[in-house]
Amino acid sequence: MSDDVPLQLPRYVFRRANGSFRYKRNVPERLRPLIGKATLYRQLGDSYREAMQALPLVHARIEALLNDEANKSARERSLEIIRGALGDEVAEMVLAETVPEYSPIEDALNELGKDLHRQKMPTEVVQQVYTGKLKPDVLTLAMTLDQYEAYKSDSPKAAREIGQRIERLRTDMKSVFGKQKLKYTPLTDITRQDANDLRDHLLSRVSANSAVRMLGVVRTAINHVIVEHSLTIPNVFTNLKIKGAGATKHDRLPLSDEQVVTLETAYSNDDAAWALYVTLRDTGTRVSEVSGMRVKDCDLGQQCLHLTATPWRSLKTNNSQRSVPLSHTAAAALAKLAQGKDPEAPLFPNYAKDRGADSCSAMLMKRLRSVITDKKLTMHSLRHRMKDKLRNTGCPEAISLAILGHSTNTVAANYGSGYALEVMREHLEKAWT
Repeated sequence: MSDDVPLQLPRYVFRRANGSFRYKRNVPERLRPLIGKATLYRQLGDSYREAMQALPLVHARIEALLNDEANKSARERSLEIIRGALGDEVAEMVLAETVPEYSPIEDALNELGKDLHRQKMPTEVVQQVYTGKLKPDVLTLAMTLDQYEAYKSDSPKAAREIGQRIERLRTDMKSVFGKQKLKYTPLTDITRQDANDLRDHLLSRVSANSAVRMLGVVRTAINHVIVEHSLTIPNVFTNLKIKGAGATKHDRLPLSDEQVVTLETAYSNDDAAWALYVTLRDTGTRVSEVSGMRVKDCDLGQQCLHLTATPWRSLKTNNSQRSVPLSHTAAAALAKLAQGKDPEAPLFPNYAKDRGADSCSAMLMKRLRSVITDKKLTMHSLRHRMKDKLRNTGCPEAISLAILGHSTNTVAANYGSGYALEVMREHLEKAWT
């Protein structure tokens, strides 16, 4: 063994007698009938350096093969078996449908298919491996949800959030359709009546607006696979009729001026709680926007907040990125917290973490409930209050939308850098009085 090769190689890696390196992985017994092999091998390279460069990708592919194998389609499983038994080059030829007739590669596929048949592998897998011709997957509701979840999981936080939503939908769909229909019925056979049945089931246990949100995930997931797979089917989850859905002025009541004053005692005994409260009160911002700020986002020179994404908190929409003027009370409270801190440091360190906004909201709500018990009044009621204040003092709707970070749903509104701070301050000062 050469000097550059360590005495102990990484797990699953061994050196062959001819000096080359190979990956060897035993297949768990429960997966052997599905994969068709007891041991998986991959060639890594002739030198240690080549092997270490190839190892991460090879290991990732093996992990993908072993994880959730039972949920893979016949096409996915067939390709993985071909890749595992005959290598990447043959698998790519099968994908490209370029396996030569009467060739050694075709013979190898035939033999592999016969071996799988003897091991009583599923017929659809045996046929695809034996012929070297993969069949298109039959898209089902379960596969639609899986593919949409994978598409949306572009960060750990996003993966967790969409994963939780999809898992709840799977549970509801199993209750309505049954496991077999969810997993095996082609998407083309899902009807409008199926969509209505799911809607009715959801309405039996959640509010109309929650049902709208949940069905919206299903609709968007189906639209995603329709585009990705160039399908020409209708989306039966589009324009479902849901009575009682839609925001109303009674969903969340705004806090009155008297209630806002009464609440001050609930927050004034803690610097962080007070700074959060008066900032939310005087800007109409969202709890997550303020709780996730860095020190430098609090611009005391211009007396404003610069709301942008931070390492621990994203923003709800593109329009949420904005600058908002601060009242003197809010600026003073934030300045007290920012004093002596690094500009990149979180202004509220207790909430600069995963789900920090939820923790912050819980803390604020606990204080609010010590004074106000009406469930229609929450911390979000401060945002409703500011919306009403701006409207009632004659603030133009476009400027109100800019202050609150709402989308205007127009292309023209997205050009330029927005309204000047002085213009927004002029209208906010009327709301502060």
